[in-house]
Amino acid sequence: MTRQAATDSGLRDVVPFTPPLPGTCRRHRLRARLLRAGREAMEDGELLEILLAGHRSVADAEATANLLMDTFGTAPRVLAARPDRLRSLCGLSEDAVDALKAAEALGIRMARARVPDTFRPLLDSLDAVTDWCRTLCGHRETEAFHLLFLDRRNILIADERHQHGTVAHTPAYPREICVRALETGASTVVAVHNHPGGTPEPSRGDIEMTARIRDALKTIDVLLADHVIVTPTGAFSFRAKGLL
Repeated sequence: MTRQAATDSGLRDVVPFTPPLPGTCRRHRLRARLLRAGREAMEDGELLEILLAGHRSVADAEATANLLMDTFGTAPRVLAARPDRLRSLCGLSEDAVDALKAAEALGIRMARARVPDTFRPLLDSLDAVTDWCRTLCGHRETEAFHLLFLDRRNILIADERHQHGTVAHTPAYPREICVRALETGASTVVAVHNHPGGTPEPSRGDIEMTARIRDALKTIDVLLADHVIVTPTGAFSFRAKGLL
C-alpha cells in the first residue's frame, strides 16, 4: 500500500516514508570518504564540491566545481581567484564566494604554520623562502609584487604586498621600498612576484627592476638578498642564478 493510499483509508499509524540513508547520495559519499580516507583520497574538484554543496545559490555543486576546475585548472587557483571573477563566472552568491576565500585564507595559514615560529619565521634557506613566496602569491591570476623584510638573523619582520598589476605586469617603486625598509628596521629585503603565465624565468624588465631596487637599497645600507619569481609549480631565484 502506498503512503497516499494509507492516508486515504484512514490508517494513520502507517510508518511514514523515509529518505535514503546518509551515504547513499553523492554529497554524503564524498563527505564520508573525506572523513574516512583523508584529503589524499579526494580529487581537487571533489573537495570544491563539498565546500560548495551547502550553499543555496549552488543548484548543482558538482557541475559548478567542474566548471571552476575547467576554468582555473587547480583548486589553489580557484581559491586564489578574484571574487568578482568567481561571481561573474558561476553566478555564485556572496556566501559561496566567502566560503572559497575563507578556504584560501585557512590554506595560507596552514602553509605558514609549517614554518618554525609562525609569527616571525626564520627564512634562512632558499627552500624556506620559496615556500613562503609561493604561499603569498604563487597561485594568483594577476601579478603581485611582495616584499619580505628581514632582520640581521633572517627572521621575518613583515611581509607586505607592494603593488599588484595586470596579468603580465606589476610596477615596483624603489623609493617606496627604501622607505618601508627604514620604517620596519629591516637589514635585508627579499623581493617576490609571481608569473601567472606559468614560467618563472625573468623578463628583461624583471632583471632591470631588480637592479634598480638593489642599487636603491644599497644607499641605505640594506641588502636585497634575493628576488624570487614563483608559479604554482616552479620558482626562480636571482641569487641562486648569480643575478644578485
